[in-house]
Amino acid sequence: MKHKIHLLILLLAWPFCQVNNAKAQTIVQKFEGEARLGITVPLGNFHDFTSPQVGASLGLEARYNFKGTPWDCGVLLELSTARWGYNELINDGHDHWQSNRTLAFAAVTDYNFRQGKKINPFVGTGLGIASLDVVGDEYYPSSGISLFIAPRVGIELLRHIRLTTQFNISKKGAHNFEVTLGFVIGGRPKK
Repeated sequence: MKHKIHLLILLLAWPFCQVNNAKAQTIVQKFEGEARLGITVPLGNFHDFTSPQVGASLGLEARYNFKGTPWDCGVLLELSTARWGYNELINDGHDHWQSNRTLAFAAVTDYNFRQGKKINPFVGTGLGIASLDVVGDEYYPSSGISLFIAPRVGIELLRHIRLTTQFNISKKGAHNFEVTLGFVIGGRPKK
C-alpha cells in the first residue's frame, strides 16, 4: 500500500518537477534586447463622463537568458498612456482629452515555452516603479510616483518579432492594457 501511495505522489508531482537537462532545452545566447511600439486602452473607470480612447506605448527591454532553462530576466523602460476623452463632460464641438502618461522602470521575467524555436509563446511579469504625469488638458490631476505591476503574455516569431499583450497597473486613471510589436536582437540558439 505504501508503494502505491508513493507512486501516486510521484506521478502527481512529476509535471511540476523540471529536469535540468541541457540537451532537452535549447541553449540560446545569454543576452537579448528589444525595442517595441504599441497601442494602449485605459482600464477601469477614471471619473464620471470620461470615455477611454486609444493611446500609445513605447518600450525598451534588455533580458538575460538562463542557460539550460526556459527562464529569462531583465529590465524594462516603458512609456505608456491612458488617454481619456471628456467630450461628454464638455460638449462644445472640440476634442477634449487627458492623457495620463506612465514612465515605468521595472524588473521583468518571462517563462518561454519553446525557448530558441521559431515560434515561442511566453508568459511573464514586471515589477517596478512608475512616474505619472498628465499630457494634454488636465481635468483631473494624476501625477506622482506609484508601484508598477505588468503581467503579460505573448509570442516570439522567427526569433526576432515579439507580439506582447500586457496589463500596466500603477494608479487609478493610468492603468492600461497594451498590445505591442517588438523587434528582438540576440537570444538566438547558440551554434
